[in-house]
Amino acid sequence: MNNIMQATEHTKKLKLLYIENDLMVQESTLSVFKRFFQTIEVAVDDKDALQKYHSNSFDLIITDINMPRLNGLEMIKEIRKIDKEISILIFSAYYETQYFIDSIKLGVDGYLIKPINI
Repeated sequence: MNNIMQATEHTKKLKLLYIENDLMVQESTLSVFKRFFQTIEVAVDDKDALQKYHSNSFDLIITDINMPRLNGLEMIKEIRKIDKEISILIFSAYYETQYFIDSIKLGVDGYLIKPINI
């Protein structure tokens, strides 16, 4: 329990951009993320996410891979053209080897498998 409290102490200071187009998944995941992050901006697809990314400053991005237009990896490529340092986590039900390889090439910091289990 002490580790979670220490993590929360650090993460509460971070501004999160969370991208998830499935509203049911978004809602359940937000209930968990709200324990860790005080400031969360939610985007429902890549276009929404890129617009919010360009008009705000974030410390962390957590994104799904499967989205309507650009997939999460393509969106990350666009963000990496501008910012190679921002921390990015992929939160997805997909755990195919190629996704892992592509995410490593893009400098993704971590990969979380859905559903999240605290």
